[in-house]
Amino acid sequence: MDLTALFIIFIFFLSGLGFIAHEVEEILTQHDWMQRNAATLKQRFPKLEKEFDHLLTMDTKAFAFAVLEEAIVIVLAIYLPLHMNWTDIIPIGIFLAYTLHLLVHIIQGIIFHGYIPGLVTACITFPIYAYVIYFFISISNYSSYTDAFPFILAGLAGSCFLLLNLLFSHWIGKKISSLF
Repeated sequence: MDLTALFIIFIFFLSGLGFIAHEVEEILTQHDWMQRNAATLKQRFPKLEKEFDHLLTMDTKAFAFAVLEEAIVIVLAIYLPLHMNWTDIIPIGIFLAYTLHLLVHIIQGIIFHGYIPGLVTACITFPIYAYVIYFFISISNYSSYTDAFPFILAGLAGSCFLLLNLLFSHWIGKKISSLF
């Protein structure tokens, strides 16, 4: 096994640990933080009141089930294409979308002027994910900006996919949580 293959395995392992740490931070802090800050958020961002009300209904158990569903989908979306030799563009799209997700947390923290759930691990893991993207682009056969179009398209598709899955995971998380 060459160094590039070992490095890719290391990157997936490290980014997987980063994903777990980030999601655990969100699970442990989201519900209490939302209860403490919902009134302020609704006052500062009245157009998002419906989203804040939804997040208030997500207790820790429901959020944990939602994260479990997201984790399963992301692992399958990354592992299957690589294992089945389909394409590397799907995992790259997921990495791009998740890196954007981390950046959104950082921007939210700046706009909120303080801590938001997931901010600490987003600040720590964002550089790792950004480097993963840089690494995949640097070892690819894409040599110009026009050749980078598949990466951009993959990032957009991955973001749409993760956004739709986020809606589904919250729904299924609340459904499963209500059974226990």
